[in-house]
Amino acid sequence: MTSTLHDAPTASSGTTVAGPAADPAHGYDAVLESLRDVSGQVLVLGAPGSGKSSLLTDLAVLRIGEGRVDPEGLLLLGPTRAAATRLRDELTAKLERSISTAPARTWASYAFDLIRRARAEGRTPAITRPPRLLSGAEQDLIIKELLSGHGRDGAPELTWPASLALALPTRGFRQEIRDLFDRVSEYGVPADDLAAWGERFDRPDWVAAAALYREYRDVLDLRMPEAFDPAGILTAARALLETDRDFLDRERRRLQLVLVDDYQEANPAVHALLGLIGAGKDVVVTSCPDTVAQGFRGARPELTGRLSTLFRRGGGLTTVTLPASLTLHGRLAEAWSNVAARISTTGVSTAYRSHPHRPEDADADADARQHPRQDAAPDDVTAGRGAPGPTVSAHVLDSAFHEQRFVTQRVLEAHLFGGRSLDDIAVIVRNGAQVSAVQRFLTAQGIAVNVPAAETAIREEPAVRPLLDLYAVVVGRGELDTELCISLLTSRIGGAGSLDLRRLRQVLRRTELQQGGGRTSDELLTALFASPEEIAALPSEGAPVRRLHRMLDAGRAAAADPGSDPETVLWALWSASGLAQQWSGAALSEGPSSTRADRDLDAMMALFHTAERFVEQMPGADPGLFLDYILSQDIPMDTLAQRTTRQASVSVLTPASAAGRHWPLVIVAGVQDGVWPNLRLRGELLGSGELRALLDYGESFRSNRDPVSLLQDIRFDELRTFSLAVSRATQELVCCAVASQDEQPSQFLDVLDPLPPGTAERARTEVLRPVTLRALVAELRKFAQDP
Repeated sequence: MTSTLHDAPTASSGTTVAGPAADPAHGYDAVLESLRDVSGQVLVLGAPGSGKSSLLTDLAVLRIGEGRVDPEGLLLLGPTRAAATRLRDELTAKLERSISTAPARTWASYAFDLIRRARAEGRTPAITRPPRLLSGAEQDLIIKELLSGHGRDGAPELTWPASLALALPTRGFRQEIRDLFDRVSEYGVPADDLAAWGERFDRPDWVAAAALYREYRDVLDLRMPEAFDPAGILTAARALLETDRDFLDRERRRLQLVLVDDYQEANPAVHALLGLIGAGKDVVVTSCPDTVAQGFRGARPELTGRLSTLFRRGGGLTTVTLPASLTLHGRLAEAWSNVAARISTTGVSTAYRSHPHRPEDADADADARQHPRQDAAPDDVTAGRGAPGPTVSAHVLDSAFHEQRFVTQRVLEAHLFGGRSLDDIAVIVRNGAQVSAVQRFLTAQGIAVNVPAAETAIREEPAVRPLLDLYAVVVGRGELDTELCISLLTSRIGGAGSLDLRRLRQVLRRTELQQGGGRTSDELLTALFASPEEIAALPSEGAPVRRLHRMLDAGRAAAADPGSDPETVLWALWSASGLAQQWSGAALSEGPSSTRADRDLDAMMALFHTAERFVEQMPGADPGLFLDYILSQDIPMDTLAQRTTRQASVSVLTPASAAGRHWPLVIVAGVQDGVWPNLRLRGELLGSGELRALLDYGESFRSNRDPVSLLQDIRFDELRTFSLAVSRATQELVCCAVASQDEQPSQFLDVLDPLPPGTAERARTEVLRPVTLRALVAELRKFAQDP
């Protein structure tokens, strides 16, 4: 099959690729027009910001508007919930009407819908209750229970290699187990085959993991047969379609147009499912193999190159290239191309990496260098504040503290002097720990920040922990000792500060001495909660005590009710606190207290959602069991909603969270050697990487896994995430790293912004005082005290 685009050079695979156009917008329109009447399977390649997602929604609107596609027959698939939400919102906005179906879904959501409809039609007799997705936290808890139960109460021991003995109880080991189970599910590998391969290829850990996987599946089948883990649901949907040909034929007849976005994030299960539903249908797939965010979840960008094999029947696969990025111009395009050029190809043409040179970009760069602003500092042109065109700069700082101050300085200068809204600025870092560090520093400088949903377990949330402590007391799983009393009083629920607690101790001690007693303040605090009369007689310092005592009374009453469950007990505790209205009011205000109240309310919503899921799974269970359930979770529950923000704020996030979004100013911080790239081998503890290679290459898989090739593959993965991060900027990109005795900048800095010829080392960047009142006062004090 050939594309309708003119003068299109032919790719090595024999498919047709669109050539570059001088005007990116014109090139986009030409590609859209070429797809208006094309049938069969089409792969659209494009650089970041080239309009791949918009192309899918525009094509859907065109075909729906022409009456060629019914909205019921449209399937629009994205790799993540956030991506699917953006696609849905963009499609409905362009249609300017509501539709009865949810056209945009994630792959897991679509698989879930298939199983739900099959159950409704009586095609899945084993599933007696409505299907549901198993969260990562629930999966981790099941694995934790299985591992800890071996060798107890007559349960047989699993023979793990002696080298893994110390790792067995750790969260990291369970993560490795989950990774291995995901690969097993993605490829549909039976446990017996995994055990046989373990014996054959001298992998005793595979033999033990196979036994554990059998137990895991048995637990799911007995306890919750309707529950599917994220990897397993795709395999289950594929198995359903393969075994029920009538259901598959009906699904193919229903689907009139299948649109798939960001296929570089696909895994083998997604690839196989697309092959089933897309055979003989109109399918348009977009991909940019150089920007991958879900590599840690098994994304395989090379699957883009295997689409031609997947759709080899009929007319074959048509390949079209979007000619240019709509967001990357001039220096930004050049910098991204520098990074992308270092990434291995994935079996498709790399023509999308070549950006057409626009004369206005060259004119803007030349004008910026020859005619800098009169009020700009010497480094303003290279930093982007004095240049009219897109700019890229790389900076090396003396320490992590200087780097944080530099990030703060750039944010404030862009906001105060450059006129940028804080919503137009993003700080992207490699991992969650760096997100927390940047968030704390910027917040301390008075800069509003928004971050993705918390990456901590619910039980560790500051607002949830004291409520769970109270819950433990009322259900008889905890005692109210002195340490717990102090912890509750000074918690987010108690609300007492250290000074308030000291005053309360003084009041109790003074009263005790007046009555001739000799108990310590610790003993008096503990005894206070058992004496309602003394609590009522306390002055204003006793307000936190009265709130906690009121909650304990309400919780005990709810727990004593014969029909009580975790939801009712938690609700009684929360209602008695009286904090709902107080925190809601704080969340609607401005300032740091608003951000904290937002987080606390989100945490409470997550806690009650977890309790609701527990009650649905285990109706009639004792409320005390919920405490074991929630305290055993070491990873966060999945969330469907993003935290809302009412004021302009800087986005601080990881590349995975930044995927699909763009900002005028992007600061990529923490580009350190050993952090970015992080060349640590992944999935090697239990050999999930070896299992994948075995399934891909057969019995000779180890010849493809020498250390050099493994490290090279990891470096390519790291380059893809870095490529994603730097491509989020539309006007100004700033990258920074630390150079000190303990830390060295990453080579990625020189890839992004090469040093001039003859320059061996990047000059250090001077960090100026942040433009804040606090920093100004500190500087004035320093000069005032200087003799």
